[in-house]
Amino acid sequence: MKFRILAAALAAACALPALALSAQSQNNAPSASIPQDFLAGYDAGLYRIEGGGDRAVPLWLDGEVRKIIKSGAGWYFLSSLGVLHSSDLGVFEDRSSGLPTKTYKRIEGSRKSFTTETQDLKDLEIDPADPLTLATCTKDAAYVSRDGGKSWKSYGSPVDNITGLKAIGIAPYPGTGESALWASHPIKGLFVRKLASGGWAPANAGLATILGTTSVEEIADLVPGKGGAVWASDSFVPRVYRMDAKARAFATAWSEPADFGCAESLESLPDGSLRFVADGYIARLDPATGRAEQDDRAMMIARAAARAKPDWQALCVSWAEDGRQSSLSELWLVAFKDRKPYRSQAENKRAIYLATGFVVNAAPRAKYDAVMDARRLDAVVIDMKDDFGRLRFEPRDPLLRRIGKVSSPLDVEAFVREWKAKGRYLIARIPVFKDEVAYRFEGGKYAVRDSGTGDPWQGYNLVKKAAASPTALLAPRVGAGAEDGPLPPQPQASPPAGAQDERAPIKEFWVDPYSEDIWAYNAAIANEMVARGFDEVQFDYIRFPTDGANIGSASYRWKDEGMDKESALASFLRFARDNIAAPISIDIYGANGWYRSGVRTGQDVELMAKYVDVICPMLYPSHFEQGFLAQAPAADRPYRIYKIGALRNAYIARKKVVVRPYVQAFFLNVSYDRAYYGPDYVRREIAGVRDSINLGLTFWNNSGRYDDLPVLDVGPDGRLAAEKNAFGPNQKILD
Repeated sequence: MKFRILAAALAAACALPALALSAQSQNNAPSASIPQDFLAGYDAGLYRIEGGGDRAVPLWLDGEVRKIIKSGAGWYFLSSLGVLHSSDLGVFEDRSSGLPTKTYKRIEGSRKSFTTETQDLKDLEIDPADPLTLATCTKDAAYVSRDGGKSWKSYGSPVDNITGLKAIGIAPYPGTGESALWASHPIKGLFVRKLASGGWAPANAGLATILGTTSVEEIADLVPGKGGAVWASDSFVPRVYRMDAKARAFATAWSEPADFGCAESLESLPDGSLRFVADGYIARLDPATGRAEQDDRAMMIARAAARAKPDWQALCVSWAEDGRQSSLSELWLVAFKDRKPYRSQAENKRAIYLATGFVVNAAPRAKYDAVMDARRLDAVVIDMKDDFGRLRFEPRDPLLRRIGKVSSPLDVEAFVREWKAKGRYLIARIPVFKDEVAYRFEGGKYAVRDSGTGDPWQGYNLVKKAAASPTALLAPRVGAGAEDGPLPPQPQASPPAGAQDERAPIKEFWVDPYSEDIWAYNAAIANEMVARGFDEVQFDYIRFPTDGANIGSASYRWKDEGMDKESALASFLRFARDNIAAPISIDIYGANGWYRSGVRTGQDVELMAKYVDVICPMLYPSHFEQGFLAQAPAADRPYRIYKIGALRNAYIARKKVVVRPYVQAFFLNVSYDRAYYGPDYVRREIAGVRDSINLGLTFWNNSGRYDDLPVLDVGPDGRLAAEKNAFGPNQKILD
């Protein structure tokens, strides 16, 4: 497919964003002037920037342009539509044939349509020795083209059972110098395989791992260097590594004394130095000294691109003195402003979750009103559809009256009138795909199905049935659903000899996430809540079922050809975004905001962030492995999890959302909570949020007990005040 731009209207100039400077930067402004024209990629297309940023001439406007590579064969572009190629910047040819595709469903009124798009490509690289050899990757596999993208061959994934790849590269194989393909996995680390033959092998020697886990810190990018060296950098730690031609292990070439940071878009330079994109600036690293200083010349070009047009993503510049091409990407790190229309409304909210029963009647409502005043909270999350699918209000919409079932309804108008008068920000929580009422509607019309029997599917666990009377033990249900907060103990039997497995049903009922009728039903709930005075809608259980020994038999009768879990959730959220005129927030598992992997749930943060205003990761320390970040002082573990977790979530989303974490304000009977849970535990969580993105938080206690909350220290902008950190800045989190 080829694309040609017919119009060449000039884009209006935009204000220059403020760009932060590196602490190590020196005033080393280059004597040579910046190029008067260069290419820049934006959220909405490719432009030629002319006159040092005075004019932006559109070249291609059909999607995002995230990376630009110039070679002897022309230009290659990593775009939201896949790989593009152009030899003259007039005609743009699709070079994605052979790469996997994904189908999205769109509902507009009564019209249903489908679009088939190339799966989201995470990276694009070119072999320095061969301008026709390209490499790219989806979350699931790496691909190589030997003919400039006209055809692609899959090299599979180095990790079969956990989805997620971040970066791809072509660089020498350790110890041999043969051309090799490198791939970065968000949990298992860096892998390499020879292009000519062989399989994937780990290449993690010298790379950082997260304390308390076997997880290697995610590698953001890697490129070949001078003399056969290989450069690599971390996504969430300010660190750059170098492996020389004879070594089989990486050594740290640059780092900063911080517990979070990022080095992206590596570019090896002819003099042996390295250029990279960091938080707030573009840096140049001298490997001889290990110092990284701001690259003022690159920053001048970046400023020109930002002045010409906002929402920048990538640059490609030709240096006049030697004709060498420079390519920079991931420029959201340097300066970024999200222009979603509802985002600002949702920022800096300090909330508690309340089950509807706590606000239906006057006495408990007054109690929680007093709690909010005393703790300096200004927002509340309330179930308007509960975890069983029951509507907690009297609906007006005929669709809601047809499918829904009402239980102990809230007088919405009276509640809104009373709490709005107190300046409260009201958030309507709506569990979406876990819904027993919709599951049972018309005999299970929308239920997830059992592939073996064809009946509505319900998960079950296998437990040991005792041949004789067992000794009952109490065990916490830690993985039964992180959204539910504290879960009651359930009996577990000591298995005597001869015990047999018995099915224990899980009391969760799931509807089909592919069903547009279910989409419309939940969007109708959201719209009615907004129309009746709520400020924001919050979708929970935006995921597929994950629990049960029989999870493999869950099937989806409403699944359309070409769709998968990620495209189903993205299609629903796009439908919601198109139909709801208010801030939209979503709840996700804490792990899905920590690692770039939506395994099992379909919760791909990078993809979902395009359609929502707020993501609420449930970073409950009780739900992580109990040794995770539990190094001394172990009491500071909640601080570490919330600070680093919130930052990682924001960076995986490329800052396109407000990250408003759910804060654990409940005790769960696990080893760490037994040792440490209490008011100081909650204070440390709050401090972690404050010292990270600091755009809001929500406290969760399913029983409504909020005695452990301190009085929040709030600044004039509504953010948690940046008081002196009592829990130690820049804590070590890596092995």
